[in-house]
Amino acid sequence: MTFLPPATVSAVSLIDAAYVSAARNGDGAGIAMSAVSNECLRSLFYQFRWVADPEQSEGRKERIFKTGNLYETRLLDDLRAIGCDIQEIDETTGSQMKVELAGGHLRGKVDGRLTGFHTAPELERVVEAKSMNERSFKALVKAGNVREGKAEHYAQIQMYLHGTGIRHGIYIAACKNDDAIYVEEVPYDAAYCLAIEARIQRVIDAQSPPARLYDDPNAKVAFTCNFCRAKSQCHEGAFARVNCRTCLFSEAHDGPRWVCTRDNRTLSYRDQQAGCAGHRFIPGLVPGEQIDADQEAETITYQLADGAVWVDGAVEVAA
Repeated sequence: MTFLPPATVSAVSLIDAAYVSAARNGDGAGIAMSAVSNECLRSLFYQFRWVADPEQSEGRKERIFKTGNLYETRLLDDLRAIGCDIQEIDETTGSQMKVELAGGHLRGKVDGRLTGFHTAPELERVVEAKSMNERSFKALVKAGNVREGKAEHYAQIQMYLHGTGIRHGIYIAACKNDDAIYVEEVPYDAAYCLAIEARIQRVIDAQSPPARLYDDPNAKVAFTCNFCRAKSQCHEGAFARVNCRTCLFSEAHDGPRWVCTRDNRTLSYRDQQAGCAGHRFIPGLVPGEQIDADQEAETITYQLADGAVWVDGAVEVAA
């Protein structure tokens, strides 16, 4: 009999590590269309301005994400099985079809364009495929429509309709517990989409954080604050990260592109992440009150919450 030494590392941990190694970590280039239903503009501003650390990969989360992709593929194949023709790839790029709005800063990827749906085979439609747990699926079925049952998915498909110019959508969802399927035809709602785009544009144009949605993150109604990566900056007095997007000299322009108004140059993604010695925090991101500024020296003085005085841009001189 072959002797097998006791395992010091579990197979599960090795699998999770492999997923983490293959994952792409980093800040999003813009605001994801999957996030537009977030009612907290301040949270969206923090995401757009890279205030908090980006979410780090975890093996289990990456596996859940892959499961969602597998369901998406199967649901599209299910629609093909009933006679639908689905285009998933943008022939001009060879990649998944992208939609960009608000000067390119609001971004998303369309699951596919569809024709041949039995109720009106000639109509071109955007198709959005989702999977979810039993609790979410039952809430969707009970509501009887995606707008009330899964608001974030409704917002997402509406913005895809808005961005592509297609005026009809198919929403298909599967329950991961028992493989039940829900299908809904979603018409384009222009007023809804224009309101969302204007709301996101306010975030993009903002030079300081919008008002908090909740002043007390521990209140029962504020439970979503506990899932926000910028909770420590919003409610607990933490400093924002240093990068170009938290700098008062940075501006978002159509393109999409970011411009440093101090050096009058367009910033690459790597430039934005690295920042520079000329970084000065957007005042609204400093956990204190601005009490002075010296334009010539390019310094801004704050009194912090603990009473200490801090000068942004001060050069420390060695003793």
